[in-house]
Amino acid sequence: MNITITKFVTGPLETNSYVVSMGKLPVLVIDPSSNCGELLHSLKSERKGVEAIVLTHGHFDHMLGIPEILAYAPAAPVWVNPNEKPMVVNAEFNGSFMLGKAFSHTSPTRDLPEGPLSIGPYSFDVAYMPGHTPGGAAFIFRDSNETACISGDSLFAGSIGRSDFPGSDGKALLRCIRDNLLTLPDNAVVYPGHGGRTTIGRERRLNPFLQFDS
Repeated sequence: MNITITKFVTGPLETNSYVVSMGKLPVLVIDPSSNCGELLHSLKSERKGVEAIVLTHGHFDHMLGIPEILAYAPAAPVWVNPNEKPMVVNAEFNGSFMLGKAFSHTSPTRDLPEGPLSIGPYSFDVAYMPGHTPGGAAFIFRDSNETACISGDSLFAGSIGRSDFPGSDGKALLRCIRDNLLTLPDNAVVYPGHGGRTTIGRERRLNPFLQFDS
């Protein structure tokens, strides 16, 4: 694959923050949580800029690091599904109040459209994944031989995202996983919001939440 996806474990809930890179070009930073020192050190040491910050959803642990990234790259836009904006701007909705320190991002954001999207040199598909949150998304990168999916908190190795939060919908989440992710090739690599990576084929066979009746 022409792109490289690098994981950095960040923040109070050990969130997987990802850097999507292509050579020496500016990168995409996906779901930056707090304490991004290692991530930023990597960018600085390779003298790479930031094309954009892209959020799979608006829970606090997936965006606490936005100020750190913007301190390094002030012009980087933040992209998020419009249905997530109430969470992004409101600490009561995004859960950060649980830390005892409210966090919100109230600067303008750009709307993630469903379907094919190009941000700078990066082309990928945005799959809307409501269920864990009202406007979650997964990002699917393809070339002729490989497929990679950054799934946020929709699909994990051996599990799926929680659906017991306000605004969650468990049936919708399962439907989106079935229709948008399990249609990917078996060898598609899944990069989830927490924990280790997996493949679509493994989750299709072994994930106990995904044993749908045919």
